[in-house]
Amino acid sequence: MNIEKRNAGYRAAESVEDGMVVGLGTGSTAKYAIKKIGERKKEEDLDIVGIPTSVETKKRAEKAG
Repeated sequence: MNIEKRNAGYRAAESVEDGMVVGLGTGSTAKYAIKKIGERKKEEDLDIVGIPTSVETKKRAEKAG
């Protein structure tokens, strides 16, 4: 695991706020961000809309919550 990429993804996920529309990119850093956003969405009951850049990203986001 690339710790720097994970940390960058997690930091990006922490900037997401309730009511936002969020672009969900493709790549390893985005993978970490999507995972963390999904966790936050469940834990904090965030109302957000994700716009994926690919079918793979859409599937990853749906799996994350």
